Amino acid sequence: MFLRILITFSLLVWFSFGVQVSYREGNYPDKQRIVLQFERGVEYRVLLLDNPKRIVLDVMEKVEVPKNIKARVGHHPWGTRFVFDMDYSEVKAFSLEAPFRIVLDIYKATTSPPQEDTLLAILDPTVLKIIAYLEVKGEKEKVISERSKDQVITQKRVVVLDAGHGGHDPGAIGFEGIKEKDINLAIVLKLAKLLEEDGRFKVVLTRRDDRFVPLQERANIALRNRADLFVSIHANASPKGISEHAKGTYLFAISSEAAQRKKHAIVNNDQYAQLALGTADIPYNVRRVMADLAMDVTLYDSVQFGNLVARNLKKYLDRHVEFKGIQRAGFAVLKTPGIPSLLVEVGFITNPQEALLMAQEDFQYNFAKALYSAIVEYFFPGSVKEARGAYEAEAKLSH
Repeated sequence: MFLRILITFSLLVWFSFGVQVSYREGNYPDKQRIVLQFERGVEYRVLLLDNPKRIVLDVMEKVEVPKNIKARVGHHPWGTRFVFDMDYSEVKAFSLEAPFRIVLDIYKATTSPPQEDTLLAILDPTVLKIIAYLEVKGEKEKVISERSKDQVITQKRVVVLDAGHGGHDPGAIGFEGIKEKDINLAIVLKLAKLLEEDGRFKVVLTRRDDRFVPLQERANIALRNRADLFVSIHANASPKGISEHAKGTYLFAISSEAAQRKKHAIVNNDQYAQLALGTADIPYNVRRVMADLAMDVTLYDSVQFGNLVARNLKKYLDRHVEFKGIQRAGFAVLKTPGIPSLLVEVGFITNPQEALLMAQEDFQYNFAKALYSAIVEYFFPGSVKEARGAYEAEAKLSH
């Protein structure tokens, strides 16, 4: 009898209490962001419905519904359903770890990237850093994010790969006439193939063959495709007569000094503030905080990815890698606000040994493989062991 009472009480407790969750939202010029933060990871799925438009979040557990949530809530044997009745042009949904959060970005209208080169670098990352689900007519529902039994199904990550130079611009010309533009393209094509075969990435190339693409157009390609990551491949060169022995890989991301200057521009220039924040009619203190957030995201994410690239290149290719920041007047292709961006100088084409090494198919493939491993680790930390295991197994076979 006592056991039956205990079991009944336990079941009542289970049905009375669910996973704790908090709710918050933020409004931006072009979107509304909804964040549900859970006390632990949960299985879920997000889908879109039409006629009328609704965003549905199914959590496969009983949830303690926060009082401030602006959604219809249904309790089912399988878990809890949240229905957000709201119009949208695009929706991005994803989850974040530590603490576990489900994020919904609801876009009110499409945003065209600005064309003014001098202002590109100070735009708010929240405006441009998205992988959007574009509405497909005729479909009644579309699952856009799902996590089930540690397997994550989500929208493909958009990676833009930029092979430096091309066409009438050969870049640096090194030992035995080896051209930088050819090295850059060879590595990019190999990296693109690895990412496409993975299945979790949408790969966009600024060029697929020997053609010239203006620097600003390369950045605009990343902006138009709403990239999650931008990687530009180049080869380094020592000034003539200085040293033919310089070697190693150099990585460049936006410098903290440049980020500070952009923050200053947003705070003190109404035109910049209008572009970056959507309005200049806000108090100085608020503008300063928003400028800090806008630039810190880009700076932090680019450096985080750069550190992963450096670690993978050192581990798998035993490359000497130096990671440096750049000034705003430097590489124009890194003016991709809100998109983590890295410029990779593979090696020194003016060094005879490095030039011959970079011209080898095996080196190009292994360099691409190391970059692929870094990209997987950046986007899918839980998959990094699988990626490294495959890399190491293949390396053993090749030897």
